[in-house]
Amino acid sequence: MEFLLEQISQITHGVVLNRIKPKILSEGAEYPILTISQLIDEENGVWDYEVPTALVDKKKVKNLNLAKEHSIVIGLTSFHRAAVLEKQHEGKIIPSNFVSIEFQNGIMDPYYFAWYFNEHPEIKRQRMIAIQGNSSVKVLSVHMIRQLMIECPNLSTQMSIGKLYYYQKRKKVLLMEKMRLEEAVLTEEMMHHLEKL
Repeated sequence: MEFLLEQISQITHGVVLNRIKPKILSEGAEYPILTISQLIDEENGVWDYEVPTALVDKKKVKNLNLAKEHSIVIGLTSFHRAAVLEKQHEGKIIPSNFVSIEFQNGIMDPYYFAWYFNEHPEIKRQRMIAIQGNSSVKVLSVHMIRQLMIECPNLSTQMSIGKLYYYQKRKKVLLMEKMRLEEAVLTEEMMHHLEKL
């Protein structure tokens, strides 16, 4: 079965950070911000990144679009990918260069959706068409995301595909970590040989 993404999910555009700033500093609360660079670092196995923060007007906190574990974000600028948010992202502000997606209960496995959005040839083609144009900044529109046709097999099939996708990504991160550790050991060994001279 196929559905428009907007038929099976709540799609929320991230917040413009300037619109949530307090007029008076003492009326603000500090919140961490989700960034594209964090998601890219995590895809590359880097976890010790800086997390920027924003001061938020305390009156606007209850209306914030905050990250939740297992929710999905799609980067609208430069990243153009879907990412399933993990525990470490909970409570971060989702800024305006993302949309967040919450699926209706039990209809979509988040990792299946991430695979479908990131890897399915038809969606890749639609994304490429959507970001073509004269602008130097390639932006996905929220409207385009809402209108995506998503194939929805039964939940067990989605979970099987989603699990494979999760483990494929996890393996990639672990292999990169292994390479970094091997490079560190070799560098240490070379320095050790140099010190013997």
